[in-house]
Amino acid sequence: MSEQRESIGRIEVAPGVLATIAQFAALRVEGVVETTSIPADVARLFRRATRHDGVVLDLSDNKVRVDVYVIMEPHVNIMETSQKIQSAIIEAIDTMVGVPVDAVNVHVEDVLYAQGETA
Repeated sequence: MSEQRESIGRIEVAPGVLATIAQFAALRVEGVVETTSIPADVARLFRRATRHDGVVLDLSDNKVRVDVYVIMEPHVNIMETSQKIQSAIIEAIDTMVGVPVDAVNVHVEDVLYAQGETA
């Protein structure tokens, strides 16, 4: 016997919540020091997008496109760490809200060395 579900309303998730989920997912990845502010010249391009502490969201067609701006620790493989950030953000948003993530673009803005440390 099939059970028919009736809708009792709808659930809306604020874009700021998605941005916060993406930010915390990125910060949990080993090698990420912090998310950083979006460069001013780039911010002008994303006027209509949701911006939040180093994360830019583009919400269209019930999919999310995420741009995250990070500062990484020295001596990590930037490519591998960036891929881990992408996976972490996709998994976090999918698990928490069930919204499909179309793309996660990682922008490494800087590498933070300790004072006196060199590359």
